Amino acid sequence: MNDAVAWTQRPRSVGLSDKPDVADISKPIRHEPAFDGVDWSAAAPGWLSIIAGLFLPLLALALLVVSIDLALVWLFERWIDPSSNMSPLLLVAIMFPPALISVFCGFKLFLNFKDARTAASRKQ
Repeated sequence: MNDAVAWTQRPRSVGLSDKPDVADISKPIRHEPAFDGVDWSAAAPGWLSIIAGLFLPLLALALLVVSIDLALVWLFERWIDPSSNMSPLLLVAIMFPPALISVFCGFKLFLNFKDARTAASRKQ
């Protein structure tokens, strides 16, 4: 709609062409200021929103991995002999890769189920 302009047309008797039956069309007249582009300072979110949008999901992911790691450590401590002399930090380090793998697989399953639900809803 920004490119819509009013065209003025000369009367048929007045024209610049050699043929009197063809009317010349004058240049378009703009009634609004020219569009210079997007005002990025107004369109972009604030720095607080950008930082929160990056920091909070990463914090949530880290807390999810740590909580799964601690749950696996707790389960593994219950499973092994309570009299074993294994260091708790070593056990946490051993259980960290399975915690990462479980979070990754959980997200993959969630995305697959979400895609399947959206595909099923589109078919209906």
